[in-house]
Amino acid sequence: MDDRRIIDQAIFHPGAILLKTLLITAFTGIHFVMHAFKTILVVITQNHTSELELSQAFRLASDNNARLILAIFDQSLELMRKLQFIPLEAKLEAGLNKQLEESAQSLKQRAWQHGIKAETRILAGKPRQLITGLVDEYGIDLVIKLADPSGVLARNQLTGNDLALLRKCPVPVLMMACRDQLPDYTGKIMVAIDVGDPDSDAMALNQNLLLHGLYISSQENAELHIASVWNLPSSYSTINLLEDDELYELQETTHQRYQERLDKALDKAGIKAEDKNVSIHLLKGKASHEIQRLANDVDVDLIVMGTLGRHAKGVLMGNTAENILNGVYCSILAIKPEGFVSPLA
Repeated sequence: MDDRRIIDQAIFHPGAILLKTLLITAFTGIHFVMHAFKTILVVITQNHTSELELSQAFRLASDNNARLILAIFDQSLELMRKLQFIPLEAKLEAGLNKQLEESAQSLKQRAWQHGIKAETRILAGKPRQLITGLVDEYGIDLVIKLADPSGVLARNQLTGNDLALLRKCPVPVLMMACRDQLPDYTGKIMVAIDVGDPDSDAMALNQNLLLHGLYISSQENAELHIASVWNLPSSYSTINLLEDDELYELQETTHQRYQERLDKALDKAGIKAEDKNVSIHLLKGKASHEIQRLANDVDVDLIVMGTLGRHAKGVLMGNTAENILNGVYCSILAIKPEGFVSPLA
């Protein structure tokens, strides 16, 4: 099949648009090349098995000729092994293992119906505890997971387990919202970048994120919303020492510098404010609050964002990113910076 026909036949949803990005960047030579995913891991817990996450995984595996690992995580199995003194332990564990094996076989059959020979793993424990070992063992380069239910809406707030997975997973994670409880897809995506950080890693990550957004929106004719947030570089107690004209000058200068950096980042990515279906948002305030508000007001399907922060053991998700994740309802594609090293590695 012709490469462009593969792209054109993809269906728009928070998972499929990731596939579009993958294919488009592989077929174009503009600034950035992203290699096809070779090994995809689908994280399945007993809280859910979503048609959305499975269909996306099957599509990605098929179109990229990728190895597909379906991993079933079970905490009750882990608990049984810890409580070795409980009555009928062997019988209960055998029954649970049988149920899990039947689930694994059912998943393999569903994959086979899509022409995919999937592999399955049953693991005793939580994804956040075991993900790094699986990534190393299989050479995984994408993890797909449905966000665990939390609150009235499944993505009202990420659980601690999901946040831990996003923090510790050394490869990109597509954390999918449970769309059964949310409105239809809107055909809108958002790229959240921080142009205030002059660090070279942060700037490189910004380019990666912007190019993802550009390719996705151009192929889907979707609305692309690019958001960055600025604020004054001093605390309010310090700012109160300034005269009104000095405060005005500080605000104007800070705003102008952020605008210049944003324009430079957009120009480098080949994005122009006048481009069709592109909206640029340079907001003033606290980054997490403003990104949350804009994402929910615009009603985006997917936020493409980076997980850049500093830690003694490596690079982790920053507080701003976590706060954003906890206040939006859409799916999230969390991209790691180049050279990311998991703190558990």
